Amino acid sequence: MKSFCCILVFLFVIAPLALQAGEPIFIPVKIDGPAHDPANNSYWFGPFCECCSVLDVDGDGDLDIASGRNWYEAPNWTKHANYRDGAETNGPETDDNSEFAMDVNFDGRVDIVSSGWMFMKGAFWYENPGDNNAVWKSTRIHMALNMEGVIHGDIDGDGDDDILCNHWSLVKGQGMTWLEHIDREPWFVEHVVGTQGDMHGNGLGDINGDGRTDIVTPVGWYEQPRRATDKPWKFHSDYKFEPAQGRGGAASHPILVHDVDEDGLNDIIIGSSHAYGLAWLQQKVGRDGKRTFTTHWVETEYSQFHTMELGDLNGDGKADLVTGKRLFAHHGGDIGAFEPLYAFWYDIKGGEFERHVLSFNHLPQYPDEEGINPPPNYVVSVGMKLNIADMNKDGKNDIIIAGKGGLYVFFNHGFPTTPPHEHKLPPHETYPTWRSWPEYGVLFNGKDFTGWKVPEGDNGHWKVINGLIDYDAMSEAKGNKSLWTEESFGDYTLHVEWRFKRTSGLYPMPTILPDGSLKTDTEGNVIKTPTPNADSGILIRGTSGGQVNLWCWPIGSGELWSVRNNKTLPTELRAAAVPKVRADNPVGQWNSMDITMIGDKVTIMLNSKIVIENAQIPGIEEKGPIGLQHHGGIDKKTGKHGPASSLVQFKNIWIKRL
Repeated sequence: MKSFCCILVFLFVIAPLALQAGEPIFIPVKIDGPAHDPANNSYWFGPFCECCSVLDVDGDGDLDIASGRNWYEAPNWTKHANYRDGAETNGPETDDNSEFAMDVNFDGRVDIVSSGWMFMKGAFWYENPGDNNAVWKSTRIHMALNMEGVIHGDIDGDGDDDILCNHWSLVKGQGMTWLEHIDREPWFVEHVVGTQGDMHGNGLGDINGDGRTDIVTPVGWYEQPRRATDKPWKFHSDYKFEPAQGRGGAASHPILVHDVDEDGLNDIIIGSSHAYGLAWLQQKVGRDGKRTFTTHWVETEYSQFHTMELGDLNGDGKADLVTGKRLFAHHGGDIGAFEPLYAFWYDIKGGEFERHVLSFNHLPQYPDEEGINPPPNYVVSVGMKLNIADMNKDGKNDIIIAGKGGLYVFFNHGFPTTPPHEHKLPPHETYPTWRSWPEYGVLFNGKDFTGWKVPEGDNGHWKVINGLIDYDAMSEAKGNKSLWTEESFGDYTLHVEWRFKRTSGLYPMPTILPDGSLKTDTEGNVIKTPTPNADSGILIRGTSGGQVNLWCWPIGSGELWSVRNNKTLPTELRAAAVPKVRADNPVGQWNSMDITMIGDKVTIMLNSKIVIENAQIPGIEEKGPIGLQHHGGIDKKTGKHGPASSLVQFKNIWIKRL
């Protein structure tokens, strides 16, 4: 019944929202978050306020965001800290378990209503003074020893919002309480409708279709009488929500009332706030007038659906559902607390609940990493109050999420478009590192020396080991000891990977200057520096065709030895034979080299960097074999390998004839 559709949250595409294939793209913007400063008891996982409100604080027409003691001024999200009291930090928590925007005193300025479960013990309203630099006055509107939150809705049908309070459990002297919003001080009148269902999670909606707002709880619903201020509100025990997997936990706050299957009867959407499960309770009314609710599970493997919100996200004119998981609720004591974090939205689709991912990760594992990983910078967790609103006035609803990991706006950029023409991507050939790999043929098969000439009398010093050509610089052949291809080549591109297994001593190495000359001191003496050494090369067209050096010299590999050292050549030719940059990887690591020969010109790329570009090798033969160069052997004085010995390996040798 569900599908799992991931959103590419960093794909920057803007398109008009319309009914079309695909799904809208949501791009998150982080507004604020906790500093990771363990020395001061602040971490990437909080404390940070888990609730937010959307309102125009300063009356400039832009929607701002309030979250706990701070509000953020649009469009640049300028932070105004400590604009109100309440929402106090208490260890890892913030004393703000619900908040929303509401013009309490009808002065045209939007205020904030908020509740807290710790020292606040109830709900307050905070008066907007109309001054960005003034502190907002606070007034208590409800007292409760076990406050879970507040939600708003027009309960009495007079056209303005009232407030429904929620308590996490029944306490003597308390009950299911709603606050009637009136047009004079003290602005609210408290009404208690009963004690049944006065537990974690409640909501507002018309259950029986009489046009009046009822109150839903995890274990039944209160039917509003003819007038909201009348009594009694009859309680109907028509259902009882139990979390999935038979484990504990309370209901979400809010519980939503919505016609899920579009049959004209409102159903109930409810989550498990501290255990597993998200469900909708399908309402049916029989011919005898009996009302029943059937539980349909949307999710059973995810936990902590503490809050949720409805709003049209895909532009089809129907409400979608947004919800997600809290980060370390009860300081990590909840069921499933260390399982992946998620923020989902659902296309309800008449009860199919097609799941779409806003964010999904395994961030709860970080506390177990013992400092191996750096703290994460972007942590999206759905706290205890989220919002859906058009923040940038583009006609598309955005999602505003607050959690212990920070405050985020997921901007709705609509559906990705199909462009009327192909994107004008740069051709492959414009990338310096591009090699048309399907056109390459095998030069070394990784098994044996088929196609190669092993020097006569070598006695196994050139060998194939585990798919590599390995050389120990000890060939016993007489004369030329290099390894040669049987075939001769003219114009070609050669790809070869090589590495030095180790160096074999120190060698006094000069510093080659960009013009091909050697660096000297004030008296004209060549400056040499003892450096760990290994030396080999690739012979590009026979013995007289030139050599590409592979070595440990400071100038780096790729140098054309025969050109740079030919002092009869013009300066510009010698300079072109000097590598532009030292691109070698450290000894022991593999290097990737590409040599392109066209006529008497050569270009060399080493580890994705062009080190020799279109350099001329005067007098090079038109065709010749390719060789892997021998260097070194045993130094008779030391009995060890000489400093320039070719302790080298080659692999992945491919060639493309041009």
